[in-house]
This record gives sequence, C-alpha cells and structure tokens, in this order.
Amino acid sequence: MGPLPNGEHLLVIVDYFSWYQEIKITRQITSADIIKMLTEIFSRLGNPATITADNGKQFCSAEFKQFCTARNIVLFHTIPYWPQQNGEVERQNRDILKRLKISQAEKGHWREGLEEFLVMCCTLPSTPHSVTGKSPAELFFKRQFRDKIPMIADINRQLENPDFRDRDQQKKQLGKEYTDKKRRAKECEIQPGDKVYLKNINKDNKLSLNYDPTPHTVEKNTGGDIEVRNDQTGQVLRRNIVHLKKVEGQWRILDNNKDEEISLEDKPSTSTGE
Repeated sequence: MGPLPNGEHLLVIVDYFSWYQEIKITRQITSADIIKMLTEIFSRLGNPATITADNGKQFCSAEFKQFCTARNIVLFHTIPYWPQQNGEVERQNRDILKRLKISQAEKGHWREGLEEFLVMCCTLPSTPHSVTGKSPAELFFKRQFRDKIPMIADINRQLENPDFRDRDQQKKQLGKEYTDKKRRAKECEIQPGDKVYLKNINKDNKLSLNYDPTPHTVEKNTGGDIEVRNDQTGQVLRRNIVHLKKVEGQWRILDNNKDEEISLEDKPSTSTGE
C-alpha cells in the first residue's frame, strides 16, 4: 500500500484463517526487498501453504516465483483490476489507511498510530474480531495474549499442561545440579550484616587489585542475589555472590543478653590460661 506522503510503502500480509496481520514499512518494493521482508517473517512464523498476491510486478517476477517454489509455497494471483478477490487484505488496507489519516489529523506520528492499530486489532483479547469472536493473535498462535487488564485466563494458563510444566521443572533442576557440581558450587555463607569486598569488574591496569578494599555491608541476600551498602558513601549496589569476598576475621557470636548475633570485624584476642 502506498506510496505514503514520505515516499514509503506498507507491505500488508494477512492470514486468511485468523485475520492476523503483519505490516512492514519499506521504501523499496522490488522483488528482492519483498523477499527479504517475507524471509524475516517466515523465519518467525514458518512458511505458509499458499500466498495470494495482486499482480504487482514484484509478485509476478521469476525471482519471486522461485522464492515460493523453493519454500514449497503455492502462489496465486488475483484477477487483474479485481481487488475484491483479495478482499481480506483490501479491507485491512482500508482500516490502516483510516488510522493513518486520523494520526495525521491529530498531528501525531503515523508509525506510532500504526503500532497502536496493530495492538488493538490483532493482539488484545479485549477487542475480539467481529467475525471470529476471538483476537487474531489468539487464533493464529493458539494462545491468548495478556492484556493490561487482569484476566481469569492468567490463572487458567498456570493450570494448563501440568505434565509439561513438571517435566520442564525437573529438567531445569537436573541441569542446575549438574552445573553446580561441575563448578563446585557451595551453599551461600554470606548473611545480612556481613562485611564483604566487591570484585573489581573493570580493572584500570594489570596492577589493579582484584577486590575493592572499601568494605560493604550485606543488606539482603536472595539466593545469591546480594544487595550491599558501601560503608563510606552509603551507596546501595546489587551483585552476584561470585563477585563478593567475605572480610577475613569476621566472627559471629551470640549475645546472651540481647539474644541476637553480633558481627565482629576483628578476631577476638586469646591468651593462655583463658
């Protein structure tokens, strides 16, 4: 569809069954450019069984026919000067053109208006198609897309395919155990309140220290996801446990009076006879 006032064209592709559509913006409409755009789409969605196109020279060229043959796609062409034969696409073109005119009248950016049109007409379950009663994306991908409005489907989706989810969880757990064993991973011994040093990720030179000598206090530990606070500046940082080194000489004792643990930075002195 085009050309638009800025010289660009829209390549509109509609799935006959679901009414799901893809739109590509291009300045060149040669067969090579069309093939490049279709290749990107088919790499995500797979090859269609058939393509029905108009009689534009880019669709009638030997290059485009060879592209369809190589992908086992049957190519049909509409009757010349009879666009009604490809009515689904023509209807979409009319709606798209209307949306572009609205964006121009409202002094908005037509690309953003086009994106809003696709979201509203193709993906949102709250705006089903008038013919099918479902959103095009739901019919095409066989799943319901999430809307910004909380839906009961969010709960139902968690209950779908329990066997698959259990198997997926089991495989992930086995993979984690194998990786932990290979890396000789140990249980996290760093607890909130501990003093740690942070690893220097970006060293200035070869003589730079492996760890920043500034002590940090551990604020939170969530499965190796550590939140620390710089003791000098108060800045809060987030690091993985592998980037931390516990300050040597820390001892944790139990204060019987307060019934809580106290962290000591220096090892308590001992002497003979005590």
